[in-house]
Amino acid sequence: QNKEFVCRGHDYERLEAFQQRMLNEFPHAIAMQHANQPDETIFQAEAQCIHIITNPYTAVKSYMLLRSVVPDNIKSFYKVNHIWRFRYDRPFHKGTKDKENEFKSLWVERTTLILVQSLPGISRWFEVEKREVVEMSPLENAIEVLENKNQQLRTLITQCQTRQMQNINPLTMCLNGVIDAAVNGGVARYQEAFFVKEYILNHPEDGEKITRLRELMLEQV
Repeated sequence: QNKEFVCRGHDYERLEAFQQRMLNEFPHAIAMQHANQPDETIFQAEAQCIHIITNPYTAVKSYMLLRSVVPDNIKSFYKVNHIWRFRYDRPFHKGTKDKENEFKSLWVERTTLILVQSLPGISRWFEVEKREVVEMSPLENAIEVLENKNQQLRTLITQCQTRQMQNINPLTMCLNGVIDAAVNGGVARYQEAFFVKEYILNHPEDGEKITRLRELMLEQV
């Protein structure tokens, strides 16, 4: 009925099992397999469709939890409890795609879902009360990627220092991905995309964001 819900699946439930459970509950429904938003023709059609998007990012409700003095186990608890804001991203390219450096045109469509009540609750699912959609520019996307990676590094280092982690392989793998980025080329691609004179002249409004990106690179080093 053109409604949206966020559902907390069963423990260790695989995506295929969840999809089958939903289709068993709605036997006449058609499962939509793509990640794009349904268009108006689907909303107006008489056929019953189910569109399932997995692993939404749970937006932590308090910035106090992001402070380094808060223990990791408390942060972990609030990442999956008392949450009423969820979001998911859809990357897309705008304009001409550069085969040598796709980050130049890589935009992100970010959808934020706000629930009528926080999860978990009496029910395992609640209806979406409000939906917000924004577009993040390639530079904003690069800033967020670096912020998340730096936070991940800080967490892993803290766990090693406090001996919460017996095996240092997660930290080693994370460092390898930062120092020798074999897949996407790492921060060098961001430098090529956003630190060149052409980009700075064409986007004078991005001066503060470019400075922020440079600060994050230095912080990562």
